[in-house]
Amino acid sequence: MDSIYYLNAFVNNNLVRGLFFMLLTVLSAYLVDYLIWYYFKKITLRTNNKIDDFLINVLTTPIHWFIILIGFRKSLLLTLKWPLSKQINLYFTIIMVAIIAIVVSKILTFIIKRWLKSYKNTKTIPQYIGNIVSVVIFIIAIAVVLSILDISISPILTSLGIAGLVIGLSLQSTLINIIAAIKIISEEKVKIGDYIDDGGAIKGVVEDISLNSTRIRNLNNNIIIVPNAKISDSAVINYARNESKIRIIVPVAISTDLPIDKIKSQLVEIVKDIFKNHEGTYKKREPEVWLNSAEYNNALNLPIYKFNILINIVSYRYEFNIMDAILTKVSQEFWDKKIKNS
Repeated sequence: MDSIYYLNAFVNNNLVRGLFFMLLTVLSAYLVDYLIWYYFKKITLRTNNKIDDFLINVLTTPIHWFIILIGFRKSLLLTLKWPLSKQINLYFTIIMVAIIAIVVSKILTFIIKRWLKSYKNTKTIPQYIGNIVSVVIFIIAIAVVLSILDISISPILTSLGIAGLVIGLSLQSTLINIIAAIKIISEEKVKIGDYIDDGGAIKGVVEDISLNSTRIRNLNNNIIIVPNAKISDSAVINYARNESKIRIIVPVAISTDLPIDKIKSQLVEIVKDIFKNHEGTYKKREPEVWLNSAEYNNALNLPIYKFNILINIVSYRYEFNIMDAILTKVSQEFWDKKIKNS
């Protein structure tokens, strides 16, 4: 009888029950880890999608600690007296808010970065936007925790509002550029790798788009740093969006006494030869030769014919190379060989 009495006393002891429940919870947590890593992980490895892999990696640890915390809370409630249960529930809720904030922050940051990188608009903005999202989520989590602790957040919100207004006025130009960066990305006006030209100093390849500025490498291999607001508000030619590839115009001036039809046919032959043999020409669209103007030069006692040669190229990188080939060939045919009237 005594043994049964002591056994019942041992089993009904709150401390023993709490420790047993805690041990059971820990075992359950590791069992869930096993199921996730050895079953769900195998399923995700069969897919090419990285989202499920990311979710498994992000959620495994929080789920593990969530189960342990539930067991720890239950154990404390079993072993400690009632007045302490309120504080236990309070601390448990705060920890849960923190864990949820971390998980939500990681998931949203991953989704935003993946979305931005899929459009190949920028290298650095995904990181900046991800950091901003994380800060916002943690601010919300702090506000929730303060509300749980019955701390009024109205004075804090008022102070933050005043501080935000002061910062916004002092960083007005920066904020304009940040808004312009979001506009550039959402409208896909330019992307990394695009060759753009605003008709002025901005001409080159987009290397990166940050929150404040866009980096462009020009044909002299120099970096041009342009405020995002300027690119967003100005008219920009984006050669990468041209379905018929890039068309260049090569102006040619010829002074000779040859007939105009002879000059033009000779130019057409030169251009066609370069068009067929040069790797940089766009073969699906024939080049064109147009007479732009004709005038008589009294000093040379010869007419001057000005032509525009229109030819499409596959990339801006071939622009000067093909222009050089055309002008060199024209020089060889009309001046070096000194073609005479036939």
